[in-house]
Amino acid sequence: MSRFPFLAYLGPGLLYAGAAVGVSHLVQSTRAGAVYGYGLLFVVIFANFIKYPFFVVGTKYTIVTGKSLLDGYESLGRLPIWIFFCISVGTMCIIVATVTLVTSGLFSNLLGLTMEPWLLCAFILVFCFLLLAIGKFQALDGLMKWIVVLLTIATIVAMVLSFYAGIPKLSTEGKTFSISNLSDVAFLIALMGWMPIPIEAAVWQSDWTLAKKTADGKLPPMKYAMIDFNIGYIGTTLLAVCFLALGSNMMYNTGMEFSSQAVGFASELVKLYTTAIGSWSYPIILVAAFFTMFSTTLTCFDAYPRVVSNASRRIFNSLERYSTEKLYWFWILLVGLGSVLILLFFRTNMKSLVDFATTVSFLNAPILAFIHHLILFGKEIPKEQRPKPWMNLLSWFGILFLFSFSIYYINITFF
Repeated sequence: MSRFPFLAYLGPGLLYAGAAVGVSHLVQSTRAGAVYGYGLLFVVIFANFIKYPFFVVGTKYTIVTGKSLLDGYESLGRLPIWIFFCISVGTMCIIVATVTLVTSGLFSNLLGLTMEPWLLCAFILVFCFLLLAIGKFQALDGLMKWIVVLLTIATIVAMVLSFYAGIPKLSTEGKTFSISNLSDVAFLIALMGWMPIPIEAAVWQSDWTLAKKTADGKLPPMKYAMIDFNIGYIGTTLLAVCFLALGSNMMYNTGMEFSSQAVGFASELVKLYTTAIGSWSYPIILVAAFFTMFSTTLTCFDAYPRVVSNASRRIFNSLERYSTEKLYWFWILLVGLGSVLILLFFRTNMKSLVDFATTVSFLNAPILAFIHHLILFGKEIPKEQRPKPWMNLLSWFGILFLFSFSIYYINITFF
């Protein structure tokens, strides 16, 4: 037997990490460091900490029951599954448009393209559609795991070297965060919205865990499934800290700001690495960053239609005559078209689109968090399998915080 038997069960946690290391890390965490220095470091750690129970339920519920987390939603009645369906349908096009726009900025830098952002995003989504249609997603996903590992190593190295980069700072004191400043609170909400990833991604984690069933229908042991999940969750938390530190060390109080456009932002992001590591690393970092974001785009483009088609079959009895596969392709076409239309008619300003999408996710978060709490500590999970009492307290604290801060943000924004 292997000295490290858990290695055989690694997978869903790494898929989670590949999906999470996207906009929340490359864009929002780096911007947080560049604008506020280390002022929001605690926020990044805090957001990941309080959301832990709402993501771990995807693994724990599935291992205990052998079912999808959507079954957990359904066990609470029709209202929770309707809430999940409405939130997913209402946000999936915005989220896919956002991650695709960031990917397009890196792609433009990679090939030196000058093209309308919405058109380039359309080409990227068509390519994703073709990959999924011909069944090459799994092979490409295996490659992208190594690309994410490469970017992770490069980020850690760049972060360490950035402490010795000797970047000149302005003589005046840099910007500090103020809870009474509306723009500061708005960015705080946007930062926490996708930190580490939208909460509905717990359903993706559940389905990825189900996919680890062996030929005889057995799921991974709880012990190893939790190791896999924790490696992915803790790893993405530490990486978010690294991105914030990199942004702080290289840009805070220097007079430099990130561009609000995807192409400009992508170029400036890669320069952070090359300034710390060396110009020789430019093509390596650019390729790694592009494939990391492309992985996130492909994952979101695939995951949302899958979970929405599953939820829609549970809600609308008339859809039972259609196969899950047909519904999946219907929703994937709808997501692709909706995402392109958002970019064509509404906004291609990367900064505003990212902030809008992440803010919407933050405002949805307390509702989904409460549902996940009811599932995690519900009757389907036996008492001996439920988390420790401290996790129950953390879960309630997270719910109260998310609800309270959402109300506070709405109040200072609209009243």
